Amino acid sequence: MQDTRPDNQRPVWIKVVAGMLGGLLCAHLLATAVFVGPANAAKETLGASLTDYMEPYFQQEWSLFAPTPISVGYSLHVRGWYDAETPTDWVDVTEVEVEGNILHSLAPSRAGIVTRRLAGNMRKQYNDLTVEERAVLAGDYHENAWPRMEEAMLAADEHSSDARISYVLRLDRAMAAYATQFAWAWWGRDAGIEYVEFQIVETRAPRFDERDSDPSVTTREFGRRPLYQYEGQDSEAFAEAIERFRS
Repeated sequence: MQDTRPDNQRPVWIKVVAGMLGGLLCAHLLATAVFVGPANAAKETLGASLTDYMEPYFQQEWSLFAPTPISVGYSLHVRGWYDAETPTDWVDVTEVEVEGNILHSLAPSRAGIVTRRLAGNMRKQYNDLTVEERAVLAGDYHENAWPRMEEAMLAADEHSSDARISYVLRLDRAMAAYATQFAWAWWGRDAGIEYVEFQIVETRAPRFDERDSDPSVTTREFGRRPLYQYEGQDSEAFAEAIERFRS
């Protein structure tokens, strides 16, 4: 037999169950808000009863993204050199990238993570390098840079594996190539920039129990590099992107 009742008419038991589930959900959300919120009268009054309800199944600790929640931000800073004595100002190219491509965007492209990913990868390798190898990276190389850097690293009494050194120098070359494109886009290809220099700035958030403290900032220094461009790089497209980011 066909049911001829209007669609908006439901059995009473369905309405009762839906109402009860809705009430339970609201109560749970309220309990969660009180539990994770700052100290207040309701939290102190409920005390152990609230804790017994929330733990262990509903508790949300700061280790939500455990075991290693993201607490460090990496940014790449770039400046150009007109000669060995005259630099430009430093520019936080990651900030340019984020503000122009991610901030207030509902659907940002992956172009917004280029420098953060590059800086993060180099930082991971940098921490495993020897003091002598870090000193090589901090040196200035105006020509034939990466073969000379490789030779200097391998000449040390104690050095990293050939594979690590090769990877680090590829990352260094990639940062130099990015810095070159950025320098041409930011200051102009005809501005007379002869060399580029870059830094990795590491900003570490304080621990939760020290959350009133300021973030700690560590700068990884790299020396001057010659202008470098990979085959097939589209300088015009890069410059157009930077122009959009800065506008």
